[in-house]
Amino acid sequence: MLTVQGLEPDSMTETIHARTPTPHEAEVLQLPAGEAVMVLHRRTFTRDGRLVELARDIHAASRFAWSYTFKIPD
Repeated sequence: MLTVQGLEPDSMTETIHARTPTPHEAEVLQLPAGEAVMVLHRRTFTRDGRLVELARDIHAASRFAWSYTFKIPD
């Protein structure tokens, strides 16, 4: 969709960390006492540096996994 609008993604930065959930997050995610959440921050940019996506996702640590596949440049 971004490419169709002339905003082709070129690079992305993701930061993932664990932390204690807020009371609201614990309630919404139905977390047992003491369970952490994983927080993912993602920023996607065009080749000229324009920010075209900003995301923050919060997941129960025990119920989520990340998997990445990267092409290795020539």
